[in-house]
Amino acid sequence: MEQEVILEVKGLKMYYPIYSGVFKKVTGHVKAVDDVNLYVKRGETLGLVGESGCGKSSLGKCLVRLQRPTGGEMRYRLPDGQTRDLLTLSKQESFDVRKHVQIVFQDPYSSLNPVKTIYEAFDEPLRKHKMGNKAERKAIIGQLLESVNLRPDYMYRYPHEFSGGQRQRICIARALCINPELIVCDEPVSALDVSIQAQVLNLMKDLQQRFGLTYIFIAHDLSVVEYMSDRIAVMYLGQIVELAPAGSMYSEPRHPYTEALLSAIPIPDPDDSRERIVLRGDVPSPANPPQGCRFHTRCPKCIDICKTVPPELRLVAGTEDHYTACHLVETEEDVQ
Repeated sequence: MEQEVILEVKGLKMYYPIYSGVFKKVTGHVKAVDDVNLYVKRGETLGLVGESGCGKSSLGKCLVRLQRPTGGEMRYRLPDGQTRDLLTLSKQESFDVRKHVQIVFQDPYSSLNPVKTIYEAFDEPLRKHKMGNKAERKAIIGQLLESVNLRPDYMYRYPHEFSGGQRQRICIARALCINPELIVCDEPVSALDVSIQAQVLNLMKDLQQRFGLTYIFIAHDLSVVEYMSDRIAVMYLGQIVELAPAGSMYSEPRHPYTEALLSAIPIPDPDDSRERIVLRGDVPSPANPPQGCRFHTRCPKCIDICKTVPPELRLVAGTEDHYTACHLVETEEDVQ
């Protein structure tokens, strides 16, 4: 049975103004997210990867409305079947939808208030959304802590009394407290030790099965993304350059940037060698991106059309769900 699309993003833009001079006039914009198109199916994990500064976190914050995008559409399908554009909602409508979409931040310590106990951190969203009386809310908090392998009496402790892995499990439990469907995970394990990363990742997969969650998993560790994701979107300089199922992405990448990223994954076998693709130059400024394909200044396969015509994200010929934005790849439209 085909999974329904829970979130569809079209032409999403997030521009940050650049101020200059004594009077702080706007002299330009940092195009952190620029014309992004993607969709997320119910119950799946969509991985989002790319170099630092490519716009992954900005996109994630836009999806949960922590930042208001400059333009585009974000259509979310509610449990009752209605589809709403998240960018056109009123304040009350936005509050109601927020119950269904939550986020787990990269740094578990700074995302918890150090002067509030875990009980207070959990109780506030439950009260805001009018979920039960005091005794019922306390029971919910205890159950949530148990679901992430922590004792219920830990709710009376403060954040500094926990280890990094415990704090991140607490943040995951807090994201679950108002029964969301979609959780944006913004590099949730990058601040943890490798051994703790494995525990948290396995916990997240277990919770996804138990509660029927949908994840958008943002990370730069490609091995972690492969383990977690059903589909993967590769982002470069504010745009999606490749979108495909995880197996297809890792076995047969089509975009030169994806090939370079995958060639950098360490292989735990000293006898197995892989040719490393070293990209020349630096990442261009998102305030002044190159014309044409944004990757052409570093691409080893660049041709003349790449320097002038921006490629569109299109379905690769002979595939069902593999999209890429590259002039060198034959698409279904070329075949037709």
